[in-house]
Amino acid sequence: MKTSREGKTPIQALSALHESASLRAVTGPALRPGGFRLTERGLALGGFSPGVRVLDVGCGTGATVEYLRNKLRFRAFGVDVSGCLFRESGSAESLPLALARAEELPFADCCCDVILCECVLSLVTEPQRALREFLRVLRADGVLILSDIYDRQPDCGGSREPVMYCGCSSMLQTRTFIEKLLGDSGFELLVWEDHTRYLKELAAQLILSSEPHTEIHEYRTILNSWCGSLPGSRLFSPGYFLLVARNSKKGERLNG
Repeated sequence: MKTSREGKTPIQALSALHESASLRAVTGPALRPGGFRLTERGLALGGFSPGVRVLDVGCGTGATVEYLRNKLRFRAFGVDVSGCLFRESGSAESLPLALARAEELPFADCCCDVILCECVLSLVTEPQRALREFLRVLRADGVLILSDIYDRQPDCGGSREPVMYCGCSSMLQTRTFIEKLLGDSGFELLVWEDHTRYLKELAAQLILSSEPHTEIHEYRTILNSWCGSLPGSRLFSPGYFLLVARNSKKGERLNG
């Protein structure tokens, strides 16, 4: 297993880098490819009205919760496993944010209309357990809006094993694998969209950044390693997706 100079796996190092002020100077407060543009896209696909209850899992600074409450008028809440970012930003004093793992949400059954999980599930230790927890807190026809990194290479009908992130325990999964994980967890996929251009935009911003800090260099190194050769000399193609899934088997698909 490859590790960084601090003894962390690449995915652990990437997660820790999200708490870096110098990195946020490049990515902005949303800390993810696409930022609020992709968040609004997901919400628009669901056709939600002001007042719906939205839980942002992995809320970071709390910027998305604030955006949802103040601009879109949703009843938004947030949880994060660290809490460092929303404490540092002061958001915990003005927004309903809590310290919690995605696998153990401190909410009652069927209390949310929407769950947002943006660029977070790939960092979760037990993703299927997290998805089942999302299902628990969503109402019967509640919606999951999920965006994350994935492997765009075809997997030959699902026979290929998922690719490991730089040799660590988290994996870069294919669309087929992710769709199966959702189905096995009790979700019905409504929409899948590829938004790899946002991942490329973030990579370009990092390359062009004048930030001299070591965190920026380490982030670049991690992104570059995803585009190289992994054990077995198989190349893979990192991409970025947005999906909408529902806690229900009723209704028609929005698209294929």
